[in-house]
Amino acid sequence: MSQPLHPAIRAREGFLGQLFAGKLRWDLVRAFPEQDPEERREGDAVITEVDQFLKEHVDAVEVERTGRLSPELIEALRARGYYKLPVERELGGRGLSLLNTFRVIEAVMSRCLPVGYTLAIHSGLGAGAIIEAVQAGPLKDYVRARVADGAISGWADTEPTGASARRASTTATPTEDGTAYVLNGEKVYIGNGSIADLLNVTATLCEDGREQISLFFVETTSPGFRVRAEHGLMGLRGLPIAALSFDNVRVPKERMLAMSQEHWRNTPLLEPLSALGRMYIIVAASLALSKQCLQWSREFLHRRLAQGRMLGDFEEIQRQVSATAAEVFALESVARWSLTGVTVDTLPMRWFEQVAAKNIASLVCARIADRTLSLLAAEGYETAGSKAARGAVPAPVERVLRDARAFRVAGGVDFLVDHKAAREGLFSLYYPSPAQAVEQESPPPPLPVEEHLSPRNREHLQHTAREVHRLSRKCQELSRRYPDASVLYARQRTLILLNQVCNELFTQSVTLAHAAALAERGQPHAGDLADVYCTAARYRLEDLWRQLDAEAEPDFAGVSARWLSGSELDFLLCDVLIRP
Repeated sequence: MSQPLHPAIRAREGFLGQLFAGKLRWDLVRAFPEQDPEERREGDAVITEVDQFLKEHVDAVEVERTGRLSPELIEALRARGYYKLPVERELGGRGLSLLNTFRVIEAVMSRCLPVGYTLAIHSGLGAGAIIEAVQAGPLKDYVRARVADGAISGWADTEPTGASARRASTTATPTEDGTAYVLNGEKVYIGNGSIADLLNVTATLCEDGREQISLFFVETTSPGFRVRAEHGLMGLRGLPIAALSFDNVRVPKERMLAMSQEHWRNTPLLEPLSALGRMYIIVAASLALSKQCLQWSREFLHRRLAQGRMLGDFEEIQRQVSATAAEVFALESVARWSLTGVTVDTLPMRWFEQVAAKNIASLVCARIADRTLSLLAAEGYETAGSKAARGAVPAPVERVLRDARAFRVAGGVDFLVDHKAAREGLFSLYYPSPAQAVEQESPPPPLPVEEHLSPRNREHLQHTAREVHRLSRKCQELSRRYPDASVLYARQRTLILLNQVCNELFTQSVTLAHAAALAERGQPHAGDLADVYCTAARYRLEDLWRQLDAEAEPDFAGVSARWLSGSELDFLLCDVLIRP
């Protein structure tokens, strides 16, 4: 495989990269990809198989109660090849496409989220997931052999100092004979950390006067490796996620991933592969839970009466359930656009989209979970166990609320992901100069009429095009006002808001394109879902622009400083102030 360019360069050619530049390339997104029928049948067969296995061997309620997955279950999953979904058949894998791997993981998560998470972490962030970034040679041969053996793996990156720490406190020191490296340090919140046979471990390497954040393949049977503790999370009970320690762990020299950059994230393909991992871990999970909520909503409305009328006959209930259905369709559209027909070779072209999908999915899922709780509250603000004990339908909405909240934290907390995406994606087109962005004083002419969209959706599409141009003009204005990019980047809220605008415009675009493609294939009702989604999205956009264009703001820094001083605002605590 030829060495790809840095993903930010390749991604500019894609739909979202063009959107960043102020161009709504409807011609790119309108040809909304449809999964190849034979490929879909392959995925369907595995979904049917794994669903039957889960029905027979996994009790999601028991996993929630005990907070653990049994070793026997892990071994059964391994024996059936479910930890080899995208792995080539030559190595004993299922050989599934990226989209089919996503679909299977989503299906597993809809049955038991922690089980799906172990598969997602392994398939998206494990040793086999990054094998394409490894050059031919002894290291690649070693990783392929371990994948063929069925080794379960994960990614050990997060430090106790924080996931966004640029420098890893875990260190790698060359041995005197030059044959190995010795790792020392700690990692926390490592998915699959307590069940992994092999881990990708990041560490700071100082060698030849140069510091580099490198990646090492570490066998968990190595002397000095220890699982310090399994984390007890607020949700995702049963997920094997652990704190790890490395005490003089010796790693053969050939098991370090060679790179020329100072940080692994700048290595071609690794960052896009990391974004793909978040598609499996966050987007598939968000879609699985959102669809569950949609299903529970329908079942609830079918069995519930109010004032002698079906609950679904009331206007506000209709608005609530329509919003959930529309958001599920929008989220499905984002996932399908980001993965359908994509291969490892073309992955960098979808890098911007897959980064955006993380926040889009987790926030949509949060809205749906909250809305579903409000809807089903008529049957009680209770746990599923409590409902079951009194004979009510035990839909575990409270579990979804706890689990879904994790998605906005996993893979980077949402507001920091927004800031990073705006800095490295959006503004990569405007610094050091905005030459690659559109330079029009007035909005571009209207897009051609899309015959497969309703009049309302055509107007949504034209509005989206105008907003894309407005985004570009705002970015040009900011880059000229702040010629030193670091000054603008310090205005974190501005970048966060801008990325939220990007995400709304991207989601509207692919949702409309998906609706048009389905209408062309004989499914007209998708247009109504797109209309509901885009109408709500436009209200959110109006609020984002009001915040971006505000000429004056409260004294946030002053309030924060007075509170942190320890005394000036203590009157807020009044009677509950805890004294030493």
